[in-house]
Amino acid sequence: MSKELRLPRFAERKVSCPFIVALEGANGAGKTTLCRTLSHSLDVPRCLGTDEAWFSASFKTRMIRDAAWYASAMFFLSGCFEQMRVLSRRRERLVIMDRSLWSTLAVHAATSAARFEALLAMLRPIAAEVRVPDLTIVLEASFATCQSRIARKTGPARALDGLTATAPFHAREQEFYRWLGRNRPEIVFLDANRRSPEKVAEMALALVRKKARC
Repeated sequence: MSKELRLPRFAERKVSCPFIVALEGANGAGKTTLCRTLSHSLDVPRCLGTDEAWFSASFKTRMIRDAAWYASAMFFLSGCFEQMRVLSRRRERLVIMDRSLWSTLAVHAATSAARFEALLAMLRPIAAEVRVPDLTIVLEASFATCQSRIARKTGPARALDGLTATAPFHAREQEFYRWLGRNRPEIVFLDANRRSPEKVAEMALALVRKKARC
């Protein structure tokens, strides 16, 4: 990841809005499991990073597997923008989110540096209107660990996760998140490879309680 690349300045957080915690990482890192655990333990709602209106099964598959990359990127980014707008109007103090706009950027950064630069250029004129999560927890797990977890999935979820299931892609995706962490102070990392899911959940809970003051 080029050191010259810089993220645009996104919208400032409004104190009247819920505190949004996003879970990020490679497919199979354990995001969805942790999302459920945090939601239950903290008694707060959880949601996907993309508004549910974007997620009819056939359309999701088409936009991930078949669409031109720029159409896919704009589709998922627009769903992330809309999700954050909807969440900003909710009354809950805290919401746990499975993925966010960072996931879309991660996929394209891991695929092509030129794609990533194009998406950053697209974001710059509108970034001041785009809210990003207040805390992002990136789960780090090895390629082998992620593959073993993906293998336990069934149906479309397993098929879609398998589209980027290569070791080089996994490494480039991890590189993106590390770059993101150097550019955004609210990005934190948890080792989900050498720790049990219970230990990861324990550490994530401590992070959320500290950052969200709940």
